[in-house]
Amino acid sequence: MRDYSLNLREGQRFRFLLKANPVKTIKDEKGRKNAKGEIKKCRVPLIREEEQQQWLMRRLDGIAVLEEMQVSPCVPLYFRKGKQAGKVVPVRFEGAMRVVDPLLFKELVTKGVGPAKALGCGMLSLA
Repeated sequence: MRDYSLNLREGQRFRFLLKANPVKTIKDEKGRKNAKGEIKKCRVPLIREEEQQQWLMRRLDGIAVLEEMQVSPCVPLYFRKGKQAGKVVPVRFEGAMRVVDPLLFKELVTKGVGPAKALGCGMLSLA
């Protein structure tokens, strides 16, 4: 694999594509506790498009400004972790953005956006 040098500047514009897993964290409804005796926290998917857009805007706050965005659903992903089964509900974000902080933007591109990276979510593609 070859390294790619990403030279960014403030105000630079990109078209983007992002398959992500927008979620919020809530306390376990059944009051189950973890090994430390604390109530477990669960991730639940954000279903409404407005919530999904706000989720991405929060992730980009101070890093980039969304100039346009379309959101479309993706096929759910099912997984098993030990004896537990789970489901990820990814969405596809597409649009245009403008860089506000080049250093933080580069870190975002390098590390990805949101959870479920092991299931193919979080990679920000730029053009």
